[in-house]
Amino acid sequence: MSDKEIRTEYSVRVSDRARRVTLKVAPPEGLVVVIPRNFNRKRIPSLIDEKRQWIEKTLSKVTPQAMTGSGVLPPEEYFFPSLEKSLDLETPNAASCLRSIAYSHLLPRAQVLSQKTGLRPVSFTFRNQKRRWGSCNSRGNISLNQKLLFFEPPLVDYVILHELCHLEHRDHSSSFWTFLSSFDPHFRDHRREIRTAQWAIPAWAY
Repeated sequence: MSDKEIRTEYSVRVSDRARRVTLKVAPPEGLVVVIPRNFNRKRIPSLIDEKRQWIEKTLSKVTPQAMTGSGVLPPEEYFFPSLEKSLDLETPNAASCLRSIAYSHLLPRAQVLSQKTGLRPVSFTFRNQKRRWGSCNSRGNISLNQKLLFFEPPLVDYVILHELCHLEHRDHSSSFWTFLSSFDPHFRDHRREIRTAQWAIPAWAY
């Protein structure tokens, strides 16, 4: 069977802001094809064939648990890399359970980093965001993604420090990155690793 005869499962997302076609691997959906609104969908299979080597290489990095279909219930117990230990999941409502764990275990870490840096937000909150790992609004409130529970500790710290530094620098200017480097000298490595960290998040966490 030739490469062009191999069927690749994908979903299509129409974007009014897209100016060109973009292929991305986004657990738990798998391969997502983002297209401009007036794009001819009949062209998608040929574009996938052109990028098949990249698609297969990227999909191979995704853990099987991250690609399970929707509606999957969480296990009774799960090992969280951020905490370096297993915890019981007391409810089938994954979002509620993860938020509770985040407040109990990640909030203290955020408070420690706030104290160490001297950067004090008005509040820390945890939300079940799909892609965004953290944000800091103009009022000084920091929101963190409860899925940080599935990241290794250095990446959790990177996200928290990143948002804390936005209390001083609202943009991503060179001054911001210099300021961040004073607290996280390896931020470039962490920034790169964060781009693929989502591939290990299990489907039930979404």
